[in-house]
Amino acid sequence: MNTKNISIFILSGGFGTRLQGILGKNTPKPMADVNGVPFLVHKITQIRNYFPDNHIYLLTHYLSEYIEKYFEQDVNITCIKEDSPLGTGGSIKNAINTLNLKKNDRLLVFNGDTYLNPDLKKLLHVTHNDISIVACFCKKSFRFNTLNISNNKIVKFLDKGSSASTNYINGGCYYFDNLNYLKSIKSNIFSIEEKFKELVADTPIGVLTYNDIFIDIGVPEDYTKIQKLGLNE
Repeated sequence: MNTKNISIFILSGGFGTRLQGILGKNTPKPMADVNGVPFLVHKITQIRNYFPDNHIYLLTHYLSEYIEKYFEQDVNITCIKEDSPLGTGGSIKNAINTLNLKKNDRLLVFNGDTYLNPDLKKLLHVTHNDISIVACFCKKSFRFNTLNISNNKIVKFLDKGSSASTNYINGGCYYFDNLNYLKSIKSNIFSIEEKFKELVADTPIGVLTYNDIFIDIGVPEDYTKIQKLGLNE
């Protein structure tokens, strides 16, 4: 499979409210320092291990100028700023429209505030579904909405605290083999996670299960944990 024509988006617009006591109000959450380097740099390095030549687009909002300035010398990274919060899905749709991507284009999307390290090449081949998601095994899944998985497909998104909760959560890593679904959404402001809940009622979503480290750096407890991983630029 030719992977050079896959667009790569990293959702980087979060306010990081829960980390402001640590970071202050002048550092956007994806740029939180992890062993002397912004977390977003670690994220990009991981992605580059699989896709060394693909252009990466950082979808920004809060303190966008901070992120833009940091990456301004990298010709393979572009910031796409949204003037007002659009939600995760709205941010993706805005970037698709800005880049004038077509229905048959392919797309990888990552949350810019979570650490996980799945085999991204496997994600591209996990099923024949148009959309695939990385599902992370999590012992303390009570903090999250969880996923009901069957035959390598997500068949239901379960709300936090559901009696049917599982140990698999949405890892915030998505592969779109085409953009038909995203382009069919009429809303400009929406959560991609909420749209997936609606979609899966009729159309199972492919899944790559991941059983290694998952850390949400937006939580102070987890932000402390990631400092101990020994990540290097």
